[in-house]
Amino acid sequence: MRTRLRHHAAFVVIAAVLLCSGGAGAWQGTPGEGDKAYVPPAVAEPPLPALPARPALDTDSYPGCREDYRKKDAPFDQAEAINRCTVAIDAYYRQKMLPYRQAMITYQDALSSLYSTQVGANKRYSADTQYRFFQTVMAEHAASNPDGENLAGYRGIEAQYQTDRAYLADRFCFNTGCNGYPAPAAVATVAAPETADTPAKKKGDDGKRADSANPDAKCKRARKRGGALGGLIGGVAGNVVGLKGIGTAVSGLFGAVLVAEIACQLDEKEQKVAAEATVAVTKKEEVGATAKWTSPTREGVAGSSTITALNTEPNGSKCLSITDIAIVEGEETRVSKRMCRQKPGEPYSIMA
Repeated sequence: MRTRLRHHAAFVVIAAVLLCSGGAGAWQGTPGEGDKAYVPPAVAEPPLPALPARPALDTDSYPGCREDYRKKDAPFDQAEAINRCTVAIDAYYRQKMLPYRQAMITYQDALSSLYSTQVGANKRYSADTQYRFFQTVMAEHAASNPDGENLAGYRGIEAQYQTDRAYLADRFCFNTGCNGYPAPAAVATVAAPETADTPAKKKGDDGKRADSANPDAKCKRARKRGGALGGLIGGVAGNVVGLKGIGTAVSGLFGAVLVAEIACQLDEKEQKVAAEATVAVTKKEEVGATAKWTSPTREGVAGSSTITALNTEPNGSKCLSITDIAIVEGEETRVSKRMCRQKPGEPYSIMA
């Protein structure tokens, strides 16, 4: 009996010790503070980087000169007004539209770089935050594609440019007699004034202007207006008296590759080798590529064509900026021209 009491007393003491030490709680299955997993304190994510500024196209400065030629009466004057407008819209295309398109490509590259270098795989952002930012960047990137929402204004102004240029080229031919249009009957022929040194026109004279056979005279007119006329005369040439001296030199076989200011100084065989040099350099499609030519008929007459820039248009066509040099009798003529092609395999032709 005493032995059992001693055993009972020992059991009570052990139970009391366990209760005081929290052991009873452990027996009941309730975890203590020391058994809980460590949870780090919440840390706020840093702000996400802002998207780069989107380029803007200046549409307000697009030349509104399409119908200005109507303010002129004579076909020759209308043709000059048409040409001035063509040069103006071509300049807008080169100086505003092409840089804007390149800026949008750079903008898309910046968007991709922003995610890959600052947010993607950055442990300071949660996976959900990274994914949401990725979706935002990709949506803006897609909207900045050529057919995306961000380029809607660009597509509109490009369509206007193409329409205006085709219209102006048609009106130019209407007023000068090219591409199937007859020469206007109301064109005034301005004859050279007769002087003591200038013989009167003989019977049977063909009626051409006194300087029409003089290359130097033709080139003076070409230098005066050649930079402007080159935009339209690449492929079309006017038959009107006054334009004929400039236009005929580049009409026909070489009209799509030579500009008037150089072509007017060359005979037919020289035009041929100069045109061949231009064609050869366009086939290289490489900035810095140069093709030289030498006159087969005259000593000291030579030249070259050099590619100074290469661009791909938003519509997929490829354009080259080419500098032509002609040296005739020790005098150098240097002219820049822009040549484009619509599809691979097609030849390049002068645009402006």
